[in-house]
Amino acid sequence: MNVRHLASRIGALVCFLTVIAAAAPFLLIDGYADLIGAYYGAGPIGLTAIVLFTAVGGVAFASAERGNVDPVTMAGGLVALGAVVLVGAVLWWFALDDTVLYSFPREYRWIEWHPTAVVVAAIGVAASAGVYARSVLE
Repeated sequence: MNVRHLASRIGALVCFLTVIAAAAPFLLIDGYADLIGAYYGAGPIGLTAIVLFTAVGGVAFASAERGNVDPVTMAGGLVALGAVVLVGAVLWWFALDDTVLYSFPREYRWIEWHPTAVVVAAIGVAASAGVYARSVLE
């Protein structure tokens, strides 16, 4: 089994799932633009920046095995990107105001679990980057 190849594919998939998970409130909640804006804007970089970093990570993971970049350089970049995504998601989660989180109507009660899901997905991005880097350096 080629761990390096598998780690890059899983990393791309985890990044895609993280983007979908992070974008879910924007895509599924209609009519509460002020709340959504406050929700996505919380923290030092906000959830929107995390989505953008993760999308870049997905492209980087998908192209990691194409041979266009030195594998060690790509591994270092992916580890740094995974750390930024994870730290950004955790900081966003802690900076998220409870008033904003619990102000959504009852039909959107699932959003209370959304920050946890985003952080868990970000852990997957960072872990995939770590596994890829380890497999490159072996």
